[in-house]
Amino acid sequence: MKRIFLYLLVILAFFIIGVLIANFLVMPLIVHKGREVVVPNVCNLSLEDAVKELKKRDLEGLVTERRHDPIIEEGYIIIHEPLPNQAVKSGRIIHLTVSLGPQVIKVPFLAGVDIEKGELILKRLGFTIEQIDYVNSGTIVRGRIIRTIPEPEVELTKGDAMKIIVSKGPVLKMPNLTGKTQHEVEVELEKLGLVLGEIKQVEGSGIKGSVIVQSPAPDEIVEPGDTVTLMVIK
Repeated sequence: MKRIFLYLLVILAFFIIGVLIANFLVMPLIVHKGREVVVPNVCNLSLEDAVKELKKRDLEGLVTERRHDPIIEEGYIIIHEPLPNQAVKSGRIIHLTVSLGPQVIKVPFLAGVDIEKGELILKRLGFTIEQIDYVNSGTIVRGRIIRTIPEPEVELTKGDAMKIIVSKGPVLKMPNLTGKTQHEVEVELEKLGLVLGEIKQVEGSGIKGSVIVQSPAPDEIVEPGDTVTLMVIK
């Protein structure tokens, strides 16, 4: 009889222990696992702070992507999935996208490159061309790049503004056309890139068709494409 009573006590003790384990360990785990929590906004936080903030809500942060961003500082969260303020089950993994900071690009060496090709290269690299200036140069062919501002090898970020200095060729002075025939003038002006404009015939002494007056005047600074007018002997 005593043995049976002892067995009953042991069984009762195990039952009570089982109930306690179920109530205080198993059930809380089941309930805790199934409850919903709201995803906090961890964008613009450092990775360390973001993970800590997620753990406070019983969520796990996992880095699934790292990419360049022109605004978000390196090591900080750009975006995450699920998005902020969404209700999810506790224990859910939150996928984090971390910034590598702005993409750094070195300015290429473009001296001597045609302006159109140079512009295309800079735009493909992600730079913005803020200004193009044209200056005379005795060494760089007209229409080619003399230099860039900033200079080559300087590290910039995508979207930064650039300035390009382009050659207009050497300083061009108007030649003296006095006494030359129209044919001689046409050949010389074509070499200089100047345009022959109005030719006015006037009475005068000398060889017929030869130049007696010109505009612009000799040694005057001109640009390729400028128009030259003449007065020739009738």
